[in-house]
Amino acid sequence: MVTTAYVIAALVGIGLVVVSLRFFFVPEAAAKAYGVPGSASGMDAGAYFSVKAVRDLGTALAIFVMIAVADAHTLGWVILVMSIIPVGDALIVARRGGHPSISWGIHGATALVSAAAGVLLLLA
Repeated sequence: MVTTAYVIAALVGIGLVVVSLRFFFVPEAAAKAYGVPGSASGMDAGAYFSVKAVRDLGTALAIFVMIAVADAHTLGWVILVMSIIPVGDALIVARRGGHPSISWGIHGATALVSAAAGVLLLLA
């Protein structure tokens, strides 16, 4: 059970690295996949995209460090707490008029997978 949860945690981290790199290198496409407009008038959308990229990269690195140095229980708590991030993402997309399949299908599913990995690690 621990191995499966570690694999899920690692896959969440890898996914976050991919999302982060997309926001750095193809921000408009990444924003649309996230569920918000790829550009916005009257604001510096590039700054938002960069903040999102750094947040996701930092989260991924924290997960990788926890996998490397922490016990399953500690990693479980961290993953469980971090599952609030995709919940927030889902709410942001929904509030901005994004499609429900992106809001809850992608971000909601990510939150559920993260929470499940956290719980599995706590039970290990």
